[in-house]
Amino acid sequence: MAVVSRLLDNRVMKRSAPIFRRARLAPPADHFLAAATIHESQRWWNGMVMGCLGMLGFSGTLPATRLAVPAFGPLVLTCGRIEVAAILGALVLLVLRGRRLPRRDELPGIVLMGLGLAVGYPFFIALALEHVPSAHGAVIIGLAPAATAVIAVLRTGERPPKRFWIGCCTGFLAVAFFAIQQGGGQLVPADGWLLAAMLSVGVAYVEGGRVSRDLGGTATLCWAMIFLAPFAAVPIVLNVQTLPWGAIPSSAWIGFWYAAAISMFFASVAWYRGLAAGGIARIGQLNLAQPMLALLWSAALLGEQITWSFAATSVVVAASMAVCLKSRVAQVPEPHSIQGK
Repeated sequence: MAVVSRLLDNRVMKRSAPIFRRARLAPPADHFLAAATIHESQRWWNGMVMGCLGMLGFSGTLPATRLAVPAFGPLVLTCGRIEVAAILGALVLLVLRGRRLPRRDELPGIVLMGLGLAVGYPFFIALALEHVPSAHGAVIIGLAPAATAVIAVLRTGERPPKRFWIGCCTGFLAVAFFAIQQGGGQLVPADGWLLAAMLSVGVAYVEGGRVSRDLGGTATLCWAMIFLAPFAAVPIVLNVQTLPWGAIPSSAWIGFWYAAAISMFFASVAWYRGLAAGGIARIGQLNLAQPMLALLWSAALLGEQITWSFAATSVVVAASMAVCLKSRVAQVPEPHSIQGK
C-alpha cells in the first residue's frame, strides 16, 4: 500500500507541476504597474518630441506670412494654404494604415479644428501683419498656450495642478509685458486681430486634440483640410485673375509654400500627434517658446531688430514652460467616453 500511495502522490505532483510553474511565473501586480508607468512615460516622451517638431515648424509661420501677404493678400493666402494642405492630406490618407471615415460625433470637433487652424488663425494673422512687424505678432500669439490651457479645462476635463497655473500665468504676464513694451507702452489696433488669432488657434488645438485621441492626429488634420477645401476654392477662383502672377517675387512664393506645406500640414500633423500623446494642456505650453523662435526667424530673414527685453522674456518663458511641462495633469473622463466603454 505504501508503494501504491507513493506512485499516486508522484502522479498527482506531475499533473499539478505545470499549475505550480504557472503560479510561480505569474507576474505580480507591481509588474503591471511598472509596465503601465513605462507606457505612460513613453507616450509622454513621444508627445514631447512630436510637440517640439510641430512648434518648431509653427515658429516660421509669421515671418513666412509677412513675406507672402503683400503679394497674395490675406484671403488668397489663407485659402491657398487650405488647398495645398487638402491635397497633401488626400495623398496621405491614401497610404495611411488603419484609416477610416470620421464618426458623426467627431465631425463637429474636426470642423472647429479646421476653422480655427486653417481659417481664423492665418486670416487674422495676415490682417494684423499688414500693419505690424512679425516680431510684434509673434509675441502676442505667445499668449495662445494660456488660452489653450483654459479651453482644455473647459472642454476636455483636464485638471492641471496649481504650479501649472503659476507657470502659465507667469509666461502670460511676461509675454504681455513684452508686447506692451514693444508697442511703446500701449497695444496697437492690430493687436485685436492677433487676439482673435490666438483664440482661434486655442480652440483648434483643443478640439483637434480631443478628436486626435481616437482618430489619430494625422487623419484628423487631413479630414479637416479636405472638408474645408471646396469652400476655400471659391475665393481663389474669384480672385485668381486679379493677381499679378508674373510680378510675385520669389520670396513671396517661398513664404506661401512654407505657410501652406510646413506650417499648415506637416507641423500640424506633428503637433496634433503630440497633443494626443502628451496631453493638450501640457504639450500646449510648448508654444510659449514659439514667439522667441519666431523673433529669431524675423531677425534672420526680415532684418527685424531684437531688443534687450527679448533675452529677459526668453529666460522667463523658458522657466515657465519647464514648470508647466513637469506638472502632471489629471484627466477627468468625459461623459461620452464613459458611456462608450
